[in-house]
Amino acid sequence: MTEPLRILNIGGHPKDAILYAGGTIAKHAARGDQVCVLTPTTGLSHHLKAIDEYKDSGVSPDMNNLVEERHQELVNAARELGVTDVRFLGYNDEIMLPREDIINDIADVIGEIRPNIIITHWPHDTVPAHAVTTQMTLLAIDAASGIRPGKPYAPTGGDTGGEAAQVFYHVQPGRTNVLENLNIRIPNVIVDITDTLKKKAKAMNKFTSQHYGDESPLQRKLSEVMDSGSAAIHSRVAYAESFIAHNPEVYEYLPVSEYRRNLSKRSPEDIFKSITTMLLDEY
Repeated sequence: MTEPLRILNIGGHPKDAILYAGGTIAKHAARGDQVCVLTPTTGLSHHLKAIDEYKDSGVSPDMNNLVEERHQELVNAARELGVTDVRFLGYNDEIMLPREDIINDIADVIGEIRPNIIITHWPHDTVPAHAVTTQMTLLAIDAASGIRPGKPYAPTGGDTGGEAAQVFYHVQPGRTNVLENLNIRIPNVIVDITDTLKKKAKAMNKFTSQHYGDESPLQRKLSEVMDSGSAAIHSRVAYAESFIAHNPEVYEYLPVSEYRRNLSKRSPEDIFKSITTMLLDEY
């Protein structure tokens, strides 16, 4: 790419954009791409520490303080990845339904930054707030591509207008249930995040409201399960994040990445060392 990319990374809850794509956006931020992280909700339904304390004490917490805590966690996590543009829309996520006002707010951000790439959840994710966020994002993409009364016109796909060039969906299962079998996710894009894994771990440990943290083993456990799983092993790398492209890519010739070609040249000893590497003992 001769120009820096503009990337909008959207998660249904504050943690999600980091959990599913943190290593990837850290790589893009490091090479000079413009990255924005957005969450439409406060994530209070997932403030596990506050929920546990309320159940134990029966004392209602200060909800405004909890919202600010979740906001600051996302800001701090994004900063660990080299990202400073964080959009926290602050909508209640107790019951998450598609809403026109949220769609308009997402469309405003799309129109402002005109992303080349949007990253978000699988449209059929079995966590309802994830799937609803993606439904609203796709509607917002359409809205931002046209003339919106009362809004300054801004094309979303670059200088020539049109939609964002590509949308990438996370492939990690939402919940372990029968609905996951109805829409199986097979990645067609895999990003090697071995070099940014520790940045991602530091970022995830900012979400202490969900039992992450420097003294917690949660990030280490999840990362070895998710980031070092079958997609990484089959790709012969230590850690990876996986995605499904919404649109078929268009090429002048049949594509194979230089990165993939270089991976195929490694010795069996190097491959084995790579796929058995574990970097998070201290996390």
